Amino acid sequence: MPKTLQAGLQIAIELDRASEVPLYRQILDQLRDAILSGRLAAGSRMPSTRIFADELKVSRNTILQVFDLLKSEELLGGQTGAGTFVTTPQALPVAPPPMSMPPGAPALPFRALSRRGKNLVASATGAFAEKPTPFLPDQPDLREFPIKTWMRILNETSGRLTGQILAETSSAGYEPLRQAIAQHLNAARGMNCEAAQVIITTGTQQGLDLVCRMLLDPGDPVWLEDPGYVGAHTAIRANGGHLYPVPVDGEGIDVSAVIDHHPVPRMIFCSPSCHYPSGAPMPLERRQTLLETADRCGAWIVEDDYDYEFIYDGDPCPALFALDGQDRTIHMGTFSKILLPSLRLGYIVVPKDFAAAFAQARGVVDRHSSLIEQMVLSEVMHRGLFVSHIRKMKKLYRHRRDHMRTGLEALLGPEAWGRSGRSGTNLLLPLASGVDDGAIAARLARRGLMVRPLSPYVVTRSRPAGLILGFAAFRDTEIDRGLDLLAHCLPLQPAAAPRSRAAAR
Repeated sequence: MPKTLQAGLQIAIELDRASEVPLYRQILDQLRDAILSGRLAAGSRMPSTRIFADELKVSRNTILQVFDLLKSEELLGGQTGAGTFVTTPQALPVAPPPMSMPPGAPALPFRALSRRGKNLVASATGAFAEKPTPFLPDQPDLREFPIKTWMRILNETSGRLTGQILAETSSAGYEPLRQAIAQHLNAARGMNCEAAQVIITTGTQQGLDLVCRMLLDPGDPVWLEDPGYVGAHTAIRANGGHLYPVPVDGEGIDVSAVIDHHPVPRMIFCSPSCHYPSGAPMPLERRQTLLETADRCGAWIVEDDYDYEFIYDGDPCPALFALDGQDRTIHMGTFSKILLPSLRLGYIVVPKDFAAAFAQARGVVDRHSSLIEQMVLSEVMHRGLFVSHIRKMKKLYRHRRDHMRTGLEALLGPEAWGRSGRSGTNLLLPLASGVDDGAIAARLARRGLMVRPLSPYVVTRSRPAGLILGFAAFRDTEIDRGLDLLAHCLPLQPAAAPRSRAAAR
């Protein structure tokens, strides 16, 4: 067995060498207290007497004496050659009774969350089911992830990881990865950004939180899509922003509908490439209107370029960042929806004059993302493997979208999914007015079918009902089984009563 597994715990012991209490007694008392209090759990391996003595700078005989006394108290056990372990105490000492507060004493005011903390908790949403079965939304097909290639590059890269790289990596991220992202966005999204403008994050949520911290003051109005990304609701509210919902149609967010009703925004949040959850891409004319409105209002635009890689119908428009001549746009992206959900890497692209401030703030948040993952992803992008994977998955996901649409049409009639699915990895199935989509989603989950209700994504009180169905992660046979279960579970009534797939055939 490797020595690193034999070394045992590193135990904090404070010694007062000027005290009249012998050193062995100080060590004995502190170890006994740690064991009885549970800080040293039963079964924990103690360090060897030589290592422990060296760490505490005492003689080995002192440690041997302490271990022998603790063994006699049945707090340590073990055999020669096998190591020394903490045993289960036979009885824990009875804790003294708590101090009683005098009559009329005030409660402990410091044992309360701050206003900001309460706001953060209140902004949290209920967790969605994450069981990877049909039709869980927002999931890439992990079976198609090139794990062997990734591991090979990981092995190559890990040999180049040095202390110098660890010490010199900027809080904004690994420089070669930032260069690769800038190069990719300039080519694929029509942008003209530099690596210095790219800030690596752990994903969309951290990126949005950082943007809100940097650009919002408490009470600032924020316009955002309704329905829209729940994570945006959470991050904006947690940072003190006030949400002002903007309706969404088949062309994305429509700011012209609220320009005379909402207060002037400090920020406008949108996902123009693939509105979530409808999958509506924003056409060029609508993008120009949004940019003109932001310019008139002096507002920031936060562009979540969600699923821009998977636009199936028509040609993709340039990013808002590329069209914005006033440098008002913050561009955000993530790799977790393309590669692996557990790959917590994303990025934001900021105007040049804000790049240094955002990089410094990123360092305050948590220094930087996992360096080894950044290095591997950098190699994947520089070698062209990332773009190859996107092309492969876009072709596969388009086929799966069409397959699910065909099945839904057989069950529910033509275009039961409305205008959803022109981009992205999900279809939105509208339900009749007044239907409790949360109850329907819960009922389907009990039968093994994972979908998400539309209503939690809506800010306004008048909440349309619907179900969000993911298709990207599931093969044709899995989609067919899911549709059969959908047909037999309950009457969904989106546009017409569902029929069994057998009858539909």
